[in-house]
Amino acid sequence: MTKLKDRSPHTLSGGEKKKLCIATVLATNPDVLLLDEPTAGLDPRTQLWLTELLQELGSMGKTIIIATHDLELVEQISKRAIVMGEDHRIVVDGDAEKVLTDLELLLSTNLIHEHMHMHGKLVHEHLHAHDKEHAHEHEN
Repeated sequence: MTKLKDRSPHTLSGGEKKKLCIATVLATNPDVLLLDEPTAGLDPRTQLWLTELLQELGSMGKTIIIATHDLELVEQISKRAIVMGEDHRIVVDGDAEKVLTDLELLLSTNLIHEHMHMHGKLVHEHLHAHDKEHAHEHEN
């Protein structure tokens, strides 16, 4: 962050602005960190940096609350997941690993979707989240 100290905030990239905001908040040594879509718009290197930072903060006993559609981030840092429906009500509150493997739940809450496209004459379809690996099924 010290390399950014002489730059005007409006010249920073989106990722640099997020890093600066997080550093500013962490300077107060909060017990609870509340983040809204923290990986949105970040390049892969910065996403990794943020994921590792959140893992470290969690291991230090910090409470981290994140509103996100980034299922990979949830998988990497969370033990508990609360999923909200499109009506903004809690659908499930449980073990993150179990929640992330409940494909019916993820489909019904619009966290993943069914995706179909063609590879030549081969129909390719799978469940898909834009930020996570996905399973493939092929039909002839």
